Amino acid sequence: AAMFLVGWAGMFRSSELVAIRCEDMHFTSDGNGVMVYVPSSKTDQTGEGAWVFIAGCPEQQQLCPVAALRQLGIVAGGSGPVFTAEGGSKALSKTTVGVRLHKALAAAGIPNGELYGAHSLRRGGATYAVQQGVSVRKIMIMGRWRSDVVREYLYAAPSEMWQAAQALQR
Repeated sequence: AAMFLVGWAGMFRSSELVAIRCEDMHFTSDGNGVMVYVPSSKTDQTGEGAWVFIAGCPEQQQLCPVAALRQLGIVAGGSGPVFTAEGGSKALSKTTVGVRLHKALAAAGIPNGELYGAHSLRRGGATYAVQQGVSVRKIMIMGRWRSDVVREYLYAAPSEMWQAAQALQR
């Protein structure tokens, strides 16, 4: 679950998610957040790197990415990949994220779980952020998007579209 919570909260690409190393993580002093350094990514071929900030949600421990990392035993000063095969020390491949997501959704009894993929974590995080009122500009920064392609990922439910249409009549 930690991999999915972190992937969603950080809007990570699967390649970024599996490349996260313990030494690239820094927990906030209050323990309710984590900063993750992404040394390079699809849109950062020169390796400038970027920091991803993930806030905890203490009131919902089972959905808290920070608590999930702590349950994995991720602590300051550790080393090696964060997400590994059980008992292993080798980083997962990026294709493993989608495979594990499908298995987790099936185990949870989620219908049509095969419709979701690793990229659903990224898209879902961005969609939730816009639903919470985060500007598209900030979402682009948070998700390390360099173009407006992020707008194609933002899903609006029919109920939200209905509310928007009603707002135009006020």
